[in-house]
Amino acid sequence: MPAIEEALHNSLRRWQREQREGEIAATGEFSFAPTFPAFNGHFPGQPILPAVVQLAAVRHLAELAVGEKLSPGGCRNVKFRSAVRPDDLIRAAIVLKPQGPGWQANFSLQRAGETVADGTIDLSSAHR
Repeated sequence: MPAIEEALHNSLRRWQREQREGEIAATGEFSFAPTFPAFNGHFPGQPILPAVVQLAAVRHLAELAVGEKLSPGGCRNVKFRSAVRPDDLIRAAIVLKPQGPGWQANFSLQRAGETVADGTIDLSSAHR
């Protein structure tokens, strides 16, 4: 498992999935330790979690929910509303709907009830 994937996996505290009619819903809680590799140099003295890692966390949760590796495609209406700092507890909620050879993931990341990011990501699957 590549270093960032392993770090994402280790940052996931708990997760669950729910099969719904025609879709899969999943939630998870992430907490990124100050030693998380993405904080290195982003930014010295004021570490924040890069947006690309937030999207990777959504993909990681989606992979667990569908039980296979997924590749990111396009994003739509993604908004990053607040910075994620070391040790913040982030609750991820996604709804996955089948779309062509993959999934459409509508997601929301929240900290203490405040939305820090949300939007839609297309995820490709080699097995659909």
